[in-house]
Amino acid sequence: MSSSNTDNTALNKKRSNVWYHYTILQNNIAKCNVCSYKISFSGGSTGNLLRHLKTKHPTVPLQRNVQVNESNSEIIDDPEPSTSMDQNPIRQQSTSVATTSAAFLRPHNKQQSSIANFIHKPIPMSKSKMIDQQLIKMIVKEYHPFSVVEDEEFRKLIKMLCPTYIIPSRKTVTQSLLPQMFDMTLECVKDRLKNVEAVCLTTDGWTSRTNQSFISVTAHFIDPKNDTVVSSVLLGCIEFNEKHTSENLSRFLRNLVEEWNLLYKLTAVVTDNAANIKSAIRNCNWRWLSCFAHSINLIVQSSLKCIDSTLSKVKNKVQYFKKSSHALAKLNDYQKQLGSPILKLKQDCPTRWNSTYDMINRIIAIKDPIIATLAVLGNSELNCLSPQDWVILENARDILKIFYEVTVEISAEKYVTISKEIIFIKTLNKFVFNFNNNNTLPKEINSMCQVLKDELYARFGKYEENPLISQATLLDPRFKKFAFSNENHCKNAVNFLKAKAQSIILESDEPIHQQVATSTSTSNSSSMLWKEFDETVVNLIGGSNSSVAGIIEVEKYLNEPLINRSENPLVCWAERKNVYPRLYRLTKRRLCIMATSVPCERIFSKAGQVVNERRYKNIIS
Repeated sequence: MSSSNTDNTALNKKRSNVWYHYTILQNNIAKCNVCSYKISFSGGSTGNLLRHLKTKHPTVPLQRNVQVNESNSEIIDDPEPSTSMDQNPIRQQSTSVATTSAAFLRPHNKQQSSIANFIHKPIPMSKSKMIDQQLIKMIVKEYHPFSVVEDEEFRKLIKMLCPTYIIPSRKTVTQSLLPQMFDMTLECVKDRLKNVEAVCLTTDGWTSRTNQSFISVTAHFIDPKNDTVVSSVLLGCIEFNEKHTSENLSRFLRNLVEEWNLLYKLTAVVTDNAANIKSAIRNCNWRWLSCFAHSINLIVQSSLKCIDSTLSKVKNKVQYFKKSSHALAKLNDYQKQLGSPILKLKQDCPTRWNSTYDMINRIIAIKDPIIATLAVLGNSELNCLSPQDWVILENARDILKIFYEVTVEISAEKYVTISKEIIFIKTLNKFVFNFNNNNTLPKEINSMCQVLKDELYARFGKYEENPLISQATLLDPRFKKFAFSNENHCKNAVNFLKAKAQSIILESDEPIHQQVATSTSTSNSSSMLWKEFDETVVNLIGGSNSSVAGIIEVEKYLNEPLINRSENPLVCWAERKNVYPRLYRLTKRRLCIMATSVPCERIFSKAGQVVNERRYKNIIS
């Protein structure tokens, strides 16, 4: 066998697409066909060759389709796949070998091929990075598993949209692209928090479906760059495997706050009423506020015990239609016959706020179809709601509706909520009192109203005396002093507000102190006659300037008319921040406080989708 045939056989064994761009020299050296750079490939590895192409010639595609012109043995670019009708496998095999041999033995042209010879124009590196980032955002925000990049249909879709884009592997996504996106987002959040004056935290705990314990912490503040809304960021949803004692929780929270440099910016921490988290916040010497929505839920749950027998019958009906597909189909048929929209029954859950109201409201809405369906099915055991029970349910719905509306409005995250608490408490007390004065109510409803009144007083009776809540209410230009039900509490709140305003010293106040001191000291610096008088003047004028200005700001602000209830109070303050500079600084510390810890509840709802079934399978496998 000749030496040329031996070389051809050796070359034919090299099947990597990278060899289309190199010429093999002696001693395991390959020369780049684009730039003539010589690279070693000892050991048979093409890693060096591939790395050179990607870094030096990123626009050169790795794969090429070639065909052989049998008349003169030339290799030409083939933009379309071969459609030869020759079905002879021997001929096809010989043609493939000839093509491969010719590809390595043809004389190489040192000039780079024209881009027009390729099927698709390679995308720039900048666009490839943009697609990578969008891919990570899709996985994170839409709760896809990382293995989506390996799904065959997804890869086909990407190739159809952008054929020259190289889809990253799952390892690249998890170990490179995702950490880069996380670091970039982390720096953005740190930059936002750097110039913030005051921050409110909310925190709560959660256990995932994989039995992992997490603690979530969110920060809320008024951003100087956008001071017309309350901004929120997630500081962490972190796995917490220690016991949930107050000492462990306080140490965890303190470390997190110090890590984000928020120790001297923290104005309050809002949590639920659990004893361990309350004790943890107090151990850190931070101001703690109870979640308003949690307290409302506890009040409602206590009152529902008065109508427990009626609720049990409703739950049984809901459970029956949930389990029986035949009964559910009949119920839907009757709703169609009555021309009403097809509604599904809802089951309540004690830990899900307003779920009992939803259950009662829904069963009353489809009362007639339910009665007709149970009558046709002949299930006498379930058809046990008496007319009195329906009266109880209708009255309970009317009572719970206002608690439902309060919970929905107080759970906002991008708007001011802390200043509404006093008004809502006063409204709830008045509503329950007026409702209870109806003598025609069933005794169960009267008992329910009495429990609501007692629980409202027990949990919210001293809210007007809380300095954080009362000051926030006064600083809301929609409410001011008109939100208070007790005149003495209002006066105390105004005095606290004046004291706070007096304690705020602006940068513009310092030159006044220095100017007074300089003018008095230079009037007769060599004489001791005026020393005592000059020092007294400095203390009176310089020391009282800030205090008097703070009091004047409070009185002038409170004498202004209220703005419309539908207006944004932060927009009003953004327009008046130069008129009331001290109060504006205090406003940023008070109106950023959340009334609830609902932001953490929303984080857990999203976290439950992060640890979804597909991802859960990937974890346990």
